[in-house]
Amino acid sequence: MTGDDLCFLSGGEAARLIAARQLSPVELVDAILARVEAVQPHINAFTVVRAEAARAEAKAAEAAVGNGDALGLLHGVPFTVKDMIDVAGERITWGSYMFENNVPAEDAPVVARLKAAGGIVLGITNMPECGPKGVTDNPLWGTTRNPWNLEHTPGGSSGGAGAALASGCGALAIGTDRAGSVRIPASCCGVVGLKTTAGAWPNTDVLDFFDKANVIGPLTRTVSDGALMMSVVTGPDERDPLSLGTRRRDFGAAADARGDMKGMRVAWTSKVGNTEVDHDTLAQCEAAVEALGGLGAEVEEIDLDLLASVHILFVLVGARLHAAYGDKLEEFGERLDPALRQAIEDGARWTGADVFEAAFARVKLFEDIEALFSGFDLIATPTLTMPTIPIDQFSWDPVTVNGKVLRSPRYDWLPYSHPFNHTGHPAISVPAGWTSEELPVGLQLVAPWHAEERLLGAAAELEAVRPWAHRRPPLLENLAAA
Repeated sequence: MTGDDLCFLSGGEAARLIAARQLSPVELVDAILARVEAVQPHINAFTVVRAEAARAEAKAAEAAVGNGDALGLLHGVPFTVKDMIDVAGERITWGSYMFENNVPAEDAPVVARLKAAGGIVLGITNMPECGPKGVTDNPLWGTTRNPWNLEHTPGGSSGGAGAALASGCGALAIGTDRAGSVRIPASCCGVVGLKTTAGAWPNTDVLDFFDKANVIGPLTRTVSDGALMMSVVTGPDERDPLSLGTRRRDFGAAADARGDMKGMRVAWTSKVGNTEVDHDTLAQCEAAVEALGGLGAEVEEIDLDLLASVHILFVLVGARLHAAYGDKLEEFGERLDPALRQAIEDGARWTGADVFEAAFARVKLFEDIEALFSGFDLIATPTLTMPTIPIDQFSWDPVTVNGKVLRSPRYDWLPYSHPFNHTGHPAISVPAGWTSEELPVGLQLVAPWHAEERLLGAAAELEAVRPWAHRRPPLLENLAAA
């Protein structure tokens, strides 16, 4: 295989070839590290690249194969970790000078499970400072760019993960999702991003263990790789109370497309209270939904208004940010990302009554979504109102859709994602297609709690009839031609 072939090999296929002694883990890691070296100066996806350590671990993985040792599901396969999930011995900074020297002593549960399955940590991926916005830049590590268009963002807050995947820097990534932070970069970068059900993946890298909105989930290029990571990671951990009661299970069969979606009832809506959807985005999403119908799914267009979610987001996230970092403003104020600083300062205005009113509104939002599932198996929406936005878009500034100047991104770029963080429902973003400007468009599918198999199954059916993993961003073509 060529280096490009290895860089775009799925994680599952890489693991199979390694176990069959048809691929060396060292060869795989070397090829991907070469890709990282080539693209990192252009996209800045990584904060840490574990080149020496990853090569040493690949050699150990190769020796284990030669010795006939028992092999895990991900033996010798590299993966990346977002810069807010603990990796023992590595700098995990949350993109902030507040934590620039933080080096955890232990792995987060999700990292430990991927390692136990034979996975190799390739590096740590960039994010916006402390994560509260949908683009990826921070004062400590700088700006991450989208390999499909370097003047646009890869999304956020798991933007480094999405940019790395799209560029062939490994097949597997873990990110976090508090308001769309896995699904937004998946849509912007043309990959798959799954927001898991609250508690499905144990999460100990949070201040509030009872916050069901903040979850960890996989980003991959293929649906089957997402299912593979779900099989490895899902299940309880005594350190995370929300994970208690979940169970380890095999998701592999869920990602096997059958070419038949008869009996599946899909509620489709192009708007959730927002007024505009980019014309190209809408066309690609409608075509993807039509493909589900062509497979036998019963698709019904519905009206849905979820914009109450924005106020809930402002209150609950703003109050949390102020509680967590308000005392840091005096020391770090000038070194904070201006968007984060504004969010922390704005968070001071919310009273205890405001917070509980937002929490009560969140219950109503959950009840409204849950009621839909009495008549439907899935909800389908665009992931974003338009593809990626310009690299210099400020979080609180208006966005322009179809030539119309609207409100801030939370209202009019990503209104589809954060409602399902509030309600805890699992949601997946898969590529629906590409615009006339060759920018990826994502389709979001939402399911009842702990119905990730249903999401993976529908996503796999769509992938089979509208494949996407063969697409390569222009950055790679330009580097090859140089």
